[in-house]
Amino acid sequence: MKIWKIVSLMILIGMGMSYCKPQPEPAMPGQAGKTLAAGKPKIVAGKMGSAEDLSITPDEISKAQAGLGKSFVGIVPCTLKTEYHYAVAASARKTLESYGLKAQMVDPEMKSEAQISAIENYTSAGSKVIVICVLDPKVLQLALQEAADQGVYIVQYAGRESAFNGISISIEDADLGRAAGEFAAKLIREEMAGKATVAILDYPDMPNVVIRANEIEKALHQLAPNAKIIGRYLGATQDNGLKSMENALQAHPEINVVVSINDAGAYGALLAMEQAKKNPNQNIIIGIDAEMKALESIRQGGMYRGTVDTQPSKTGEMVANGVVKILSGSIVPRDLKVPVRVLTRNDLK
Repeated sequence: MKIWKIVSLMILIGMGMSYCKPQPEPAMPGQAGKTLAAGKPKIVAGKMGSAEDLSITPDEISKAQAGLGKSFVGIVPCTLKTEYHYAVAASARKTLESYGLKAQMVDPEMKSEAQISAIENYTSAGSKVIVICVLDPKVLQLALQEAADQGVYIVQYAGRESAFNGISISIEDADLGRAAGEFAAKLIREEMAGKATVAILDYPDMPNVVIRANEIEKALHQLAPNAKIIGRYLGATQDNGLKSMENALQAHPEINVVVSINDAGAYGALLAMEQAKKNPNQNIIIGIDAEMKALESIRQGGMYRGTVDTQPSKTGEMVANGVVKILSGSIVPRDLKVPVRVLTRNDLK
């Protein structure tokens, strides 16, 4: 065969091979250079992550949109009746929707049975991710495990026990309680010569909240050993805090320090102390959550002296970013921590 014929044949063969080679699909408008396919996320245990680990990219948002498809993210808060819980859930939903991800939300009103119904309904409706504040891990375990077995990813906030097939994004309850207890002990030492009669507002129905109360008590024993802790009383809501402290003050009118596992319960304690004509300059109330009402009370002066900032809006944003990480098939730590800090009168001036 002549040389020119051989060359021509080789050129034709080469052209045929290039035409047979799979070509990349054209990019959609605004998606140039982005790959929309998302696999399963790689959830890494054994390390405590932070907000920085949840930084997301436009590519991950696009993959999450494709991964969610026509489905939705189901949000199950503990309640929408307290400022903290409403703020976390609302922030998560708003952030998800800003990423083009559909979200649905219900209010279980602090009832585990209602949370179970929401989990089952969301799973039946095809939700791919359920975001949840778990009221009672033991009660919800079966429903969450069944959802996970069907491929639903669980993003738990306000606790870590129940992030089956998913991740947990939470302030450490031990950190919250420790911060509140340390601040209370500091004031007792500096303003009460180390001696005080203390009531702790608890909420035994939520195991993670009991951790807060345990740490409050532990910090007081360690740092204000001469303070007398007369008991732990039902709190968590303003009504509970009011009733508990009215009864506690009847039995122990000498109570001059109240440390609460949240601000909502502390509001009731404040009302009870005011009704008992307690001197605002000689009594101390400390809460947790940094709700607006608590911050205003602290600014005004009086008994309400501090609250621990749980950063609910930040937590909601982290939750939404965690959902994106999961849906986009990214690498993400199983457990992520939200930092805490005490806010006092000096911080709010």
